[in-house]
Amino acid sequence: MGILIKNVQLLEEPIGVRKDVYIEGSRIMGIGSAPADFVADDIIDGSHRLMMPGLVNAHTHAYMSVFRNFADDLPFAEWLFEKIAPLEDNLTAEQAYWGNMLSIMEMIRTGTTCFVDMHMFPKMAVKACADSGIRAVISRGLVGADRHDEGAVRRIREAFDEMAYAESEPAANCTFALGPHAIYTCGEDLLHYIAEIARDKGLMINIHAAETQHEYDTCLKEHGMTPIAYLRSCGIFDVPSLLAHGVCLADEDYAILREAGASVAANPASNMKLGNGFAPVARLLAEGINVCLGTDGASSNNALNMFRELNLLTLTQKGAQKDSLVLKAGETLKIAVENGYGAVGLDRKLGRIERGRTADVILIDEDVPNFQPHFNWKAALAYASTGYEVTDVIVGGRLLMRNKAILTIDEERVNYEIARAVDKF
Repeated sequence: MGILIKNVQLLEEPIGVRKDVYIEGSRIMGIGSAPADFVADDIIDGSHRLMMPGLVNAHTHAYMSVFRNFADDLPFAEWLFEKIAPLEDNLTAEQAYWGNMLSIMEMIRTGTTCFVDMHMFPKMAVKACADSGIRAVISRGLVGADRHDEGAVRRIREAFDEMAYAESEPAANCTFALGPHAIYTCGEDLLHYIAEIARDKGLMINIHAAETQHEYDTCLKEHGMTPIAYLRSCGIFDVPSLLAHGVCLADEDYAILREAGASVAANPASNMKLGNGFAPVARLLAEGINVCLGTDGASSNNALNMFRELNLLTLTQKGAQKDSLVLKAGETLKIAVENGYGAVGLDRKLGRIERGRTADVILIDEDVPNFQPHFNWKAALAYASTGYEVTDVIVGGRLLMRNKAILTIDEERVNYEIARAVDKF
């Protein structure tokens, strides 16, 4: 299918320089001039639109939107172990599927085209991606004492069954990681075992790390080292790794992360809401560590809106550092796009609007009041956007949203199923 986006403002072009963009199949095949033999099956008027790559939500739990606004204003341990965990224990796969679809609806509406997910319901995340058309990096959450733990063995088997299932769903834009949940839910032997499997299978690892002071202090007490050093000792950094949170870091941890080539996904809204603090994003970047951006699940954030997260990240880092030059608008946008794709190994084909790259792009309404006047698009996106200025979303050359109408999801059905699911809590 050929899509022509006419007369659109590209984010990286000077203000007022507008171009035609030609998408054929899954890729961008021309900017400014049409490729040979191009046929436009669909023409989008971009004369009042800004075009940029889609955002990457580098850490979330999409099924958890069913718990939105349920457990709020609580200490972290009470929120997780007394409120959320019991609900998870009784959640069905069908409820998880509709939770995924609700999250994907919100992410599409606010310009996310790829998300990194840790879940506990095999195949439901893949099915939701296939049904909606969004891109995702999927990891089945893994917990247990050691490699012989019956539950751990079952979950690892489910992770690989899910990978095989994705091959039968050609519309699923999914890649995979192994997802040990955290150092406090995975025993040392299990972490070693997961690292061994990841090395053997060529998979990356997605894990929560250094999220709370309690986790940090407990690790020092039990293992005599920081959570980051402990993960290194377990072999987690022998493969590409994405660490969610990274709030509590010691001076020596930065060198470990840099040498490992690990990425850290900051989650400012979730970390603030649960009282865990702020990831030291400015220092991580200064130390040469790849930082990306996530929302965490809707149970701890209440929103999966990456433009909201962009705004929070930029402002909180400036405030925490008492430095208005920390994290300028363009740097934050890079964190939310290119760094996110880099964290999951997709940066060679995604993250920029260039000829030959996969067409994961969004269009944004230029004419909303909060974007006027048009002095600096990056500043407008980082400081003024609500996320709901997004009008069109394309993933892999497929239109998922056109003029704010989602084309791949029956939103009324999703809302009905969510109401039915939570009525059973």
